[in-house]
Parts: sequence; structure tokens; C-alpha cells
Amino acid sequence: MPRVVVLSPLPEEAVRAMFPEDMDGNGVEVVVYGGDPGPGLAEAVRGADVIIGDFTFRLPIDAAVAEAARGCRLIQQPSIGYQHIDLEATRREGIAVANVGAANAIGVAEHAIMFMLCLLKKALYFHAKTAAGEWGQPDIFTLGLSEAYGKTLGIVGMGNIGKEVARRAAAFGCCVVYSDVIPLPPELEAELGAERMELEELLRVSDVVSLHVPLTEETRHLIDRERLALMRPDAYLLNLSRGEVVDEEALAEALKEGRLAGAGLDVFSEEPVNPDNPLLRSEKVILSPHVSGGTNESRVRMIRITVENVVRVLRGEKPLYVVNGVE
Repeated sequence: MPRVVVLSPLPEEAVRAMFPEDMDGNGVEVVVYGGDPGPGLAEAVRGADVIIGDFTFRLPIDAAVAEAARGCRLIQQPSIGYQHIDLEATRREGIAVANVGAANAIGVAEHAIMFMLCLLKKALYFHAKTAAGEWGQPDIFTLGLSEAYGKTLGIVGMGNIGKEVARRAAAFGCCVVYSDVIPLPPELEAELGAERMELEELLRVSDVVSLHVPLTEETRHLIDRERLALMRPDAYLLNLSRGEVVDEEALAEALKEGRLAGAGLDVFSEEPVNPDNPLLRSEKVILSPHVSGGTNESRVRMIRITVENVVRVLRGEKPLYVVNGVE
């Protein structure tokens, strides 16, 4: 009987209900692990045919866990991010690791556009003024309101999410530039109306910079103090990727000193966010608690893709959306 070990905090009954009728609870052993990282986790995954990863990232799959899971056919991560999984260790053990592809791309892209518009229109400032019974209309002459039309939007990371951001930005009349280690095919660049350039040049020319890269050793603090200094003082930075991609201390300083006009942040280097994080107290920042990809629609897509991939593997088929090169 195939053994599926679930590391996400999901009720066992809910997991069993995911499987099709010909592969219900009588045909699959389902084990939900609710313990802590460490030896207990390694023991729990031993003998698993499939592991459904932890979408809260609380239970890392490190080298010891990967070794204990030797023989496992798939680690299916029910999210886009997978930074808590040691890809090299799983490769050594021959275990495929998959995520859910572009399941949340639309939700994140819409969130990025929302951040951009809120910052350009000073939406939070005027909402607070109006809600307090203050008529802030004259403030437009000192604060200024901006249109998205004609602005240069720099997209860092032109994967599934970056492409969706580009499509929506084009509808607002933005000029789209992008930076990515892999250039888009010329026909796709033409379709998106996007021009590729080096990151440093993108930071110099963009009115709004939107980050959509995975967290790797190469992208950790990709936007550091030196690169923030390349941005114009009237520019905005959006981070909807991973908090560690930005040097938060340097960002807070740039905002405080007026070297950057504002920021939109859905992710933080520490989550839940530390209450002492200075970015929480900046009036130039719009914040959300890592929810951009969590729309009702995207969560349905994530569950569907997770189940479909697990079922594929249990039926002897190759998994989709493999991120560590093992098939």
C-alpha cells in the first residue's frame, strides 16, 4: 500500500478526501506528522512513497531528512516557495521535488499592481485623512499624485509571476523593463512589450521596481545598500518574493533619509514579522502579511495541482513542476 506522509498542518480526513475514488483511504496509507523538526521528522518520512511538504516552512527537509526518505518518489511542496528543502540533498537521494508551478501567479501579480497604484496615488495617506474627518484635498499640491501611465516598471525576475505583472502593467500604459539571468524569447518580449537590461541599469531607470525572484544564495540581499543607492529618490520598491531578497535595514534607512519614495512589502526576513522591524513604522510603506498568493482561486489551484501530482506519481507517471532536476 503506498504511504503518503503529510507535513503540512492538514486534517487526515481532508487529505484522504483529496484522492480519487479509485485511490481512496483504503488504497493509500496517509500519515500526518504534527511533531517538530529533528529526529522525529526523519523517522516519520522513513518508508514514504510520497511526502507532501509543509506550506508553513516550519518543517525543513534537510540532508538528514532526505537521507531518511531514501526511496521516496516525490516531495510535493504545496506552495510556490521551497527554500526549506535541501535540493542538493534530495538530488543525491534521487527524490524528485516539485512545487505548484504558476498556481499563485495571478494573485501575486494583481497584488503588485495594487501596491504600485496605492503608492502612486498616496491611497493610504488620503484614506487615513478622510477617515479621520480631515479634508486632505489641498495636500495633493505638496504630496502629489502620480499616474501609472508612462511610468517605467522594472521587473526583477521574469518567471511566471513576472510575466503576469508585465501583462497587467502594459494595460496601464507602463513601459516594462526586466532583469533576469535567462532572457525571454524575442517573440515573448515583443508580446509583453518588455525590454531586458542589467539589474543596475534597471534600478537607475525605473519609477517602480517589483521583485519576483526565488530565494537562493545568489538572490539573498540582492537589493542591498549599494543597489538601493542606484534608485531615484522618487522611485518605489515592491517586494513580493522573499523578505531576505532585500536588506531591510538598508531599505528602512533609505526611506527615512528620503533616498526612496516608498515601498510595498508582502514579505519579510522574519515571518511573522518582528514588531520591532522599523519598516512597520514608516508612513512610506504599504504592508501585507505574505498573503499576495493566497487568493481563494490560487489556493484551489494549489490543492488541485498538489493532488494531481501526487496521484500521477502513485500511478507510475512522471511528476510535473520538478524543481531539483530529478525525474
